Amino acid sequence: MKYFLTKFKGALITTVVFIILLGFIFFRDSEKNSQVKSSEDSYSFVVDEEVFSIEIYYPKSWVLLENEGEDWFIIQDVQKLNADEKVIDNLIQEIRATDIVGSVPTDEVDLDQFGLENAKAELVVITEEKEHRFIIGDKIPVGSGTYVYVPDEKLVLVVEKDYLNEFVKLSSIDFRDKGLFDFDANEVTRIAIWSGNFSADLFKEDGEWFVEGEDEIFVDDKKVDEVLWVFSRAKVLDFENENPDDLNKYGLEEPTSEIRFYEDDRIHGVIFGKRKDENSYYIQSDSSDAIYSIHKSLFKRIPKNIDQISLK
Repeated sequence: MKYFLTKFKGALITTVVFIILLGFIFFRDSEKNSQVKSSEDSYSFVVDEEVFSIEIYYPKSWVLLENEGEDWFIIQDVQKLNADEKVIDNLIQEIRATDIVGSVPTDEVDLDQFGLENAKAELVVITEEKEHRFIIGDKIPVGSGTYVYVPDEKLVLVVEKDYLNEFVKLSSIDFRDKGLFDFDANEVTRIAIWSGNFSADLFKEDGEWFVEGEDEIFVDDKKVDEVLWVFSRAKVLDFENENPDDLNKYGLEEPTSEIRFYEDDRIHGVIFGKRKDENSYYIQSDSSDAIYSIHKSLFKRIPKNIDQISLK
């Protein structure tokens, strides 16, 4: 018996020490979590109020979004740029749908222990009623939830897990409207194409497409409609330069291709420059001096010869 006790003495001591340490960690986290009280009030960040602006402060940057009528803009330096309304609407809906599961009075705790001193993001939502300010902290150590600090209420809330996680990782570019064009493909009545040695002027009459000056060429309406569908939904990959002073750098002084869509009294055009890399091209649209990059698949959809738009 003494032999076995001596043999397993070291293992027994290690096991006891491990149990004591495990108990200490559990007690520490449980004590921290025990400060969370069930939320019995109806506190909410933004209910049905109209949102006028949203500011998001990240550790090293910030984003300002402003609402003007039915349009959203991102304010960058002194520029007012079109914002992606779908992304902003989803952000507002996510804020409104907040599920508060508990709260911690801030006079009882140290904010740093909730990850609020170096927070993921701070949001300021200006509505017709008031200014809503809240800071997103760490996930709670036990259970499921995230700490959110409301400075004006001096309250730390516990909300659903991964609260706004998708949005606090976004940069200013992610909030930009990346749509290349804003036209209705069904309303376009003319298309002008130029690419290398090929050029064509298409017009629509009685629901069918024709080539200007080419009565013997029968256009494949389906092919033209596919081109319209692709370009009407095209999105830029990146915003390269808002105020370029040298188009040669992007190959746009002497573009490789150009296509224009005529919708009522509006013209939507884009020119293609040189390749940015193996997957994208530099482009510039009629609506702005800015330089964008676009996926190479859009360049490939520009007809390069008459066979690509005619019936065979």
